[in-house]
Amino acid sequence: MNDKGDLRARLPPRLAVALALVALVALRVAQLGRPPAVVPASAPPEVFSAERAREHIARIAAEPRPTGTEAHRRAREYLLARLAALGVRAEVQSASVLSRQWGLPYDAAHVENVVARLPGADSTGAVALVAHYDSVPGSPGAGDDGSGVAALLETLRALTSGAPLRNDVLFLFTDAEEGGILGGRAFMAEHPLAGEVRIALNFDARGAGGVVAMFDTGPGDAWPVRELARVAPYPVASSLFPEVARRMGHSTDLSVFKRAGIPGLNFAFSDAAAHYHAPSDTLSNLDLRSVQHAGDYALSLARRFGELDLGQRGREDAVYFNTWGAHMLAHPIGWVPWIAALVGGLFAGVVALARRRRAASLGRIFAGSLGFLALLAGVAAAVGGLAWVLRRAHPVLRVMPFEPYNAPAYRLALALLALAASAAGYRLVRRRLGACDAALGALLVWLLLLVAASLFMPGASFYFAWPLAFALIGVAAAAIRGGEAPSTWPPTWPPAWTDAALLVAAAVPAVALAVPGPYLLFVALGLPMAATPALAVALVFGLFLPHAELLGGGGSRRLALGFALPGAVTLAVACATGGFTEARPRPASLAYALDAAAGRAHWLSADRDLDPWTAAYFPGEHAQAPSIEVPFVRVTRQGEAPVAALPPPSLTVLGDAVRGGVRSIRLRIASSRGAPWLLAEVASPTQVLRAEVDGRRVEESSRGAQAKGDVRWGFTYMGLPPGGIEWSLEVEDSGPIEIRLMDQTYELPRELLRAPRPKDIMGGPYRLADSTFVSRSFSF
Repeated sequence: MNDKGDLRARLPPRLAVALALVALVALRVAQLGRPPAVVPASAPPEVFSAERAREHIARIAAEPRPTGTEAHRRAREYLLARLAALGVRAEVQSASVLSRQWGLPYDAAHVENVVARLPGADSTGAVALVAHYDSVPGSPGAGDDGSGVAALLETLRALTSGAPLRNDVLFLFTDAEEGGILGGRAFMAEHPLAGEVRIALNFDARGAGGVVAMFDTGPGDAWPVRELARVAPYPVASSLFPEVARRMGHSTDLSVFKRAGIPGLNFAFSDAAAHYHAPSDTLSNLDLRSVQHAGDYALSLARRFGELDLGQRGREDAVYFNTWGAHMLAHPIGWVPWIAALVGGLFAGVVALARRRRAASLGRIFAGSLGFLALLAGVAAAVGGLAWVLRRAHPVLRVMPFEPYNAPAYRLALALLALAASAAGYRLVRRRLGACDAALGALLVWLLLLVAASLFMPGASFYFAWPLAFALIGVAAAAIRGGEAPSTWPPTWPPAWTDAALLVAAAVPAVALAVPGPYLLFVALGLPMAATPALAVALVFGLFLPHAELLGGGGSRRLALGFALPGAVTLAVACATGGFTEARPRPASLAYALDAAAGRAHWLSADRDLDPWTAAYFPGEHAQAPSIEVPFVRVTRQGEAPVAALPPPSLTVLGDAVRGGVRSIRLRIASSRGAPWLLAEVASPTQVLRAEVDGRRVEESSRGAQAKGDVRWGFTYMGLPPGGIEWSLEVEDSGPIEIRLMDQTYELPRELLRAPRPKDIMGGPYRLADSTFVSRSFSF
C-alpha cells in the first residue's frame, strides 16, 4: 500500500481514538463538577430538599456574622428558634477558649456553641453532625458555612418526620471556627455530651459550588467509609484527599474530634472559590445543588449511623476511591504493599516482553524515565511561569486573591497548554528513543511514585497502582501486536481498529482514576499554584504515550499544536471575559487605623493596584511606607487620615507584685467602643513565663517567651464581652513593661468616607478591609 493509502487507512482509527479519549475525559470531569439536582420543596417530608434549606440560608446569611457581633447573635437566635419549632431541645454552651496551635499571637475567644440533641430509642452512642454558624468579617458566608448550617437544620427536620432512630444524634453548631476552630475546641474540652460522640460528620465549604467531596477522615476510617459507600446517594471520596489535606495543614471542626480519637468524615465543596471569604459569598451566588449534595450525605449517614451499634466499630484504615460516577471501591490499607508488589511484577514482566520483542532495552528505558522526568519539570516550569506572568500582568488577576470568577476557563486553558507542552516534550524524547522505551520509561516513574506512596502516603497508593497496571497491559498488548523492531511499535496496520480498541480499553481506568487528580488540584490550588496541577497533567500524559504515538505525537508537531491552539484560544477568551461587574465585584481593601496615644490616624490598604475609589484616600504618586502592624495582613499602603473621636481600648491594673525576680501582673482589658475583636501584646522585650487569659492558663518554657522583632507575645480575642476580660502575666522583672492593645470593628467611620463605594467594588481581604482599628500602648 502506498503512503497515501496507508494514511487513509490509519486516519479513521486515529480519529476514533482521539474522540474516544476526549469523550472519556469530558465525561469524567463532568462527573466531578456536577452536583445532584435540587429536590423541590414539594418533596415528601422524609426527603432532604435544598429548596427548603434555602430559607435557612436566606436568614442566616443575610449579613456577615463574625463572632461577637449583633448579626452573630441574631443568627444564633434564629437557630434556637428553628430548633424549638422542630420540638428539639437546644442549649447554648458559653465558654472561653485559647488555642496555641498556630503560634503567636495565640487565638482566644468567648464562644457560644448551639447544641441540640435528638434522643435515640436505645442509644449506643451519639452521632454528631457539625457545622459552624459564624462567618468571617465582611462576608455573609452563604457557602461558608451557611450551607452547612442549613443542611443540618433540614436534615433534622427530615429526621423528626419519622420514627426515632436507635442512637442519639447531636447537632452541633459551632462558634468561632473562623478564629481557629475555637468553638469545636470548647465543645470537646468542656461539654458533657462530648464523651458520648462515637462518630462526627462535619460540613463546611470553601467556595460557592461544585460537588461535595468527602476530603478528610478521622482514625479508623474503614468503617465509616464502608457505610458512606453503602448509603450515600452520590459519594465523592478518595483516600488521596486526606493524605493531601493533612500535609497542607487544613483544619476544620473535624480536627478536634480526630485529636480525641473519634472516627469522622469531613465534607465540603470548593468550586467557585472567588467567592470564598468574600462579600460575594451570598445566597444568589451559591449553587443550591451543592447544598443538596451536602444534605443527601447528612441525612443518609445520620440515618445509617443512627441505627448501627456504635460500640462495634472497627479501628482499621482503608484505601478507597471513586471509579465512574458514584461507584466506590475500597480495600484494607494492609493490602497496599501486596498490590505494589504485584504491579511491580507486572512492570517487570512487560519489560521482559518488550525486550524479547526487541521493542525496548533496559538502558533506553532508564533513559526514557530521565527524559520523562525532564518533561515533567519542563511542563511545570512552563505553565507555572505562564500563570505567574498572567497574575502579574493581567489587571484582573493582579487583584484577585485566589482565583478569578471565570476560573474554569483558565483551568481548561492551562490544562490544554500543559498537554501541548507534554506532547512537545514527548516529541523531543522520541528523537533519541523508541516509542516503547519512552512509554516504559514514563511508567517506570509511575512505579517509583507507587513505591514512594506505598511507604509514605499509603492512602494515595491507588492513584498510582491501578492506572499504572492498566497502562502496562496496554503497552504489553501493543508490544505483542507490534513487530520485531522498535520502529513498528505500536502497530498501526494491520489491523488498526483492533489496536485502537485495545488502547482505548486500557485508557478507561487511567481516565477514571488519574484524570480527577489534575482537575481537583486546579480547583484546590488555583492559579497561584498552577505549576502543581500542570505537573499532574504531564504525569497523567505519561500513561497515554502509546495513544500519543498512535496519534502521531512521536514524529509530528500536530499533536502538540492540537492542544496548543485551543489552549491559546481558551486563554485569550478567559483573559478577555474576566472583567468586574456588580455581580462579580472587584476586591479592594481600605481600613482606618487610629493611634490614640499619638493622636494620629491613617488609611491602610493591602492592595498592589488601587482602584479609583480607594486611590482617593492615598493622594500623591507614592503613599507612606507602612508603619502600622495588623496581624495576619501585609499592609502595602498607608496615608494620612483625619483623627476621629474614637475611644481607645482600656487597661486597668488590678494587681502588680514582684517576688523572687518574677513580676506578677493582673489586668482587665476591654474595648471602650464595644469592639468584638481585640489584640493584646507585650511590646517591650520582656520574657513572659506564664499567663492566664480569661481563665485559660498558658505555660511557656522555663526561659519564657520574649517579645522581639515582628513576633511579640500576645493573643487575639474574638467575641470580647462588653466588660472585657482579665489577663494575668508572670514575667521576668527586668524593668517597665509595655502593653499594646488594638481593637477592631468591622466598618469604616462613615463620616470620614468621601463617597459611597461603587457597586462593582467589594471589600477584601476580610482581615483588613472595611475595618476600623484603634490602638493604645501602656507602660508601667
